[in-house]
Amino acid sequence: MSEEEQPFRIIKKYPNRRLYDTESSRYITLAEVRELVINEVPFIVVEKKTDEDITRSILLQIILEQESESNPLFSNDNLQRFIRYYGTAPQQGFSEFIGQSLQFFHDKQLEFGKAFEGFTGQNPMSVWADMTKKNMDSWGQMMGFANKDNKGNKTD
Repeated sequence: MSEEEQPFRIIKKYPNRRLYDTESSRYITLAEVRELVINEVPFIVVEKKTDEDITRSILLQIILEQESESNPLFSNDNLQRFIRYYGTAPQQGFSEFIGQSLQFFHDKQLEFGKAFEGFTGQNPMSVWADMTKKNMDSWGQMMGFANKDNKGNKTD
């Protein structure tokens, strides 16, 4: 399969630490790779010498750079919690939970954006209240609290 037929963009990392975007035929920075992520452009990063997939390593570098800035996403407490789950039996469950939570957050952000796009003639407070209720219901279902009142009793 040629590079043009690939379902994702290929970024090659050279021994001099430079990243080469094979689609645009130029060197790119980590900030530009971050933009690919933000714009949901599918890509992989491969080591030029070995063709090893090092996408995860590059993504972790981007997160490290972002976390080193003045407004980090993760607190020290959260980072310590992450570290505690490595190598433990519940690691897979924790990973799945984080993945589902991030997907849920992403989906709700998209839903929120669409609601604001279609605001014509709608009361913003009712849209906000409806989305809040849907979010709470979705979180409840994900956490196993579906159809239960605030005391844990089943409701229907």
